Amino acid sequence: MAKININLDSLKPKREWKRHKVAPGHNIYRVLPPHGDSSNGYPYRKWMITWGFVDLETGRKRPFASSLSTEKRCPVFEYVDALTKKAEAIKAVMKTAGSSDEEIKERLKDLSSVISDVRPKTVFAYNAINKAGEVGILEVKTTAQKKLKELMTEYIKDYNQDPTTLNSDDDDSGVWFDFIRTGEGFKTEYDVAKVQNRVKMPNGKVGFEDDRSSLPENVIQNYSSLAYDLGSIYQTKTYDELRDILLANVKELVKTCPDAEVEGFNDFSSASSVATSSNGDNDGGNSNNEEVTTTESRRVPFTSKVNLKLDSVEDDDFSNATAFKTVVGSDEDDIFKIANSFLEN
Repeated sequence: MAKININLDSLKPKREWKRHKVAPGHNIYRVLPPHGDSSNGYPYRKWMITWGFVDLETGRKRPFASSLSTEKRCPVFEYVDALTKKAEAIKAVMKTAGSSDEEIKERLKDLSSVISDVRPKTVFAYNAINKAGEVGILEVKTTAQKKLKELMTEYIKDYNQDPTTLNSDDDDSGVWFDFIRTGEGFKTEYDVAKVQNRVKMPNGKVGFEDDRSSLPENVIQNYSSLAYDLGSIYQTKTYDELRDILLANVKELVKTCPDAEVEGFNDFSSASSVATSSNGDNDGGNSNNEEVTTTESRRVPFTSKVNLKLDSVEDDDFSNATAFKTVVGSDEDDIFKIANSFLEN
């Protein structure tokens, strides 16, 4: 019998990643239960992501996770801090020379743009389902995260039920949320509200009740194979690996923005070269798609005690980081807003 040399794992179907988007207007989703051993009972995972760097291997821009959560330090934070101090120094010199605020802002435009591009942004990732029955990854900004946690905590107190449960029984049901996005650019705002339906009360008056309508049966039965491991949606690099990526990108940045070169991040003697992408497309997430696996169908058992965890210490573990306020100061970036921030100091 001939020997089969092909890797049979390579023939297994690959799963396409579904990423939900909070588009302008109303976005209806139901947050789903914690999934995987690494969830530790939390329905979300906090990430700090920078989108401003090109992958050294593919030549495409892709998100990189900060090493702050794993090593308590991050070269990107340090770089942004150095850029911010340089901007402050330029401002001080120009102020002394009598330059106007508009002149200073224009002078800092390119540097502000670099800061805006590379500064890590905070996102909170959830497994969520839309009204079309599609399970995917929903990432929300800090303001929406705060409101969502408040609403889920309130729901637990009101119903003594888990708002993320897959079930939709009277004594065990999740609830649908409306993620609301308004404004544009740095004026973008996020809000969250429970979805409520108009109902006719026994007394003939019209009232409102929380939308606790059921999920598709296939999602209930096969959630374990439909959900995503939120701890692996972005690749985590070590401090040194991330610094290598940073220096290679800074090496290119200084060609168009000389101000991007700062002490401590200006030795390019051992910096790698950034590959040139054939298509220039962005890589929206982890390049390794998950394989689809099958699990035994099961109904999620009801428990009277809600074990959902919401108050993670990880939500605040970046508060003492260098340049924290500069890095995570806003949900939406605008280079003139960042330039204006230098003028306010």
